[in-house]
Amino acid sequence: MKKTKNQTHKPIRKYSVVAPFFYLTTCPYTASYAWKLIFTIIKDFFLLQMGQKLHITKRPVINVETDIDEKIPFLPNEVKAYLEFVPFFVKPMDMLKNQLGIKKAAPYLCLYLKYLTMIYKNAATIYRFCMTTTSRPKYYKSHNFRTIHFFDPHLLCVPSIHVAVSAGTHAWFRQCFKTGIINQKDAEEYLTEIKNHAVQIVESVLFIKQHSVNCVPLALYMLSSTMSKSFFSAQNAADFIDELFKDSTEISAEVRHEILEHFYYMYDRTLLESKYSANWQDCIRHWLIDYAAATGQDLSDTTNTTDTAGHKIL
Repeated sequence: MKKTKNQTHKPIRKYSVVAPFFYLTTCPYTASYAWKLIFTIIKDFFLLQMGQKLHITKRPVINVETDIDEKIPFLPNEVKAYLEFVPFFVKPMDMLKNQLGIKKAAPYLCLYLKYLTMIYKNAATIYRFCMTTTSRPKYYKSHNFRTIHFFDPHLLCVPSIHVAVSAGTHAWFRQCFKTGIINQKDAEEYLTEIKNHAVQIVESVLFIKQHSVNCVPLALYMLSSTMSKSFFSAQNAADFIDELFKDSTEISAEVRHEILEHFYYMYDRTLLESKYSANWQDCIRHWLIDYAAATGQDLSDTTNTTDTAGHKIL
């Protein structure tokens, strides 16, 4: 495919994160899909947590940390990568719009928006069964952390939206670029950038203790179970896991091996169980029940508002 006039390759990070919110919500080709995603995020992510925080809902909350999490250092500087989450999945839409023009890009943008909406809806089916948390360090030395602790009730860890959207965005654009809408050289560079950014975001959720090692494989399992094998297969999940902490100097090779082995075990466990389950959610629900019992947490206790370290969750 030939590039349009004045279109030369530039990294996705240099595209706008603001512009898509204006043209996607007002363009007749994309508006309904964009607003559906926005309302889904508000309803199935933010309001879901706020309802629990304000005691409007009374769902059980369990802490999903493991001993492995204690071996992962708390790195405050990784908060910058964590907060790149929204630009990460929004900027590629601006890239498509600028590369193809809004009319030609619209069908792909609508499919992408629909896909993101589905991820949030699928995750919410687990959140409504049981909410999950981790013991976040009481770190308030930066504006970024103060903002996170103030606005994020921290109740939706399993499955991790950050992980599902990060790995899912890479999978979606891998499939999208197979259509040839972007020339091969640019597509390869974009995919490499998306993959590297996705890995960085997933690593950051563990480095700043927003998630545990249990949250990552269960999010990857959700992708595999709700998409076709050609879209996100078990091999795709394994390939993504293999990229994690590959270049991290803060984690020893021994600890990295232990983390990755846990990811493989959790992913394989749920994927295998899914073959004998009525629906994909059953595997995660069963794990939550088993984990609560194994760690002495009461899944039926809807009044519990402390984590395993005794800190207030709400």
